[in-house]
Amino acid sequence: MHKDMSIKVGLAFLLSTTAVFASPASYCYSIQNQDSKNLCLALVKKEKSNCYSIGSSDLKNMCLAQVGEQRSNCYSIQSFDMKNLCLAMVR
Repeated sequence: MHKDMSIKVGLAFLLSTTAVFASPASYCYSIQNQDSKNLCLALVKKEKSNCYSIGSSDLKNMCLAQVGEQRSNCYSIQSFDMKNLCLAMVR
């Protein structure tokens, strides 16, 4: 098979499989709670920008710690349990 043709076949395959299988982010958009939705999007897309849309400061810091792999954000969490959970999850 010609190189250009194999690239086109591969691209067509990728495009068809994305139509069949939903992206992980599509599940996030189904979440009703805005903070949970933004947390989900930030974790799935690995983008801090969604973290800044979270209203709860503890959840926002948990998100920033996870996505940015910044353990220091865990220490800004007020909830004792959530802070320890954050510290356990972020390395």
